[in-house]
Amino acid sequence: MLAGFIMAPSASAAGYGCPGSQIDTYAVKTSGGTTYSNIYLYYDSATGTNCASNVRTSAGGYGTSNPQAIDVQIWRCVAGSTPGAACTADTPIDGDYGYYQYYAGPVDVTASNRCITIFAQTRHNDVWAKRTLNAVHCG
Repeated sequence: MLAGFIMAPSASAAGYGCPGSQIDTYAVKTSGGTTYSNIYLYYDSATGTNCASNVRTSAGGYGTSNPQAIDVQIWRCVAGSTPGAACTADTPIDGDYGYYQYYAGPVDVTASNRCITIFAQTRHNDVWAKRTLNAVHCG
């Protein structure tokens, strides 16, 4: 912690702390369409674990000395959830929220043969960008 801010560790070659292979990237945009961050989603087939980090872009304040809030959450949907629809979590939600210069995460959930939901938000210059991915990567 530095001057009231919690600093994120530097990004690792292993995918912002996530094991496995990167399987998707999702832009987190403001209502005006500016991409403030990207959600990077990884999957470890050996463990059935999905892992996500929310990484700032330069437009979203990547590396600024006065970072604002950034957040990422992931959960496994109940069995039988409809792909693309809001779902109920059947495990505790794993989330990371803080005032990070670079990224929030990693967060993970084991979800073989289940859908997952990811939520991320990023604040910069007092403007929020948000993204919810309901019941994705099912199966």
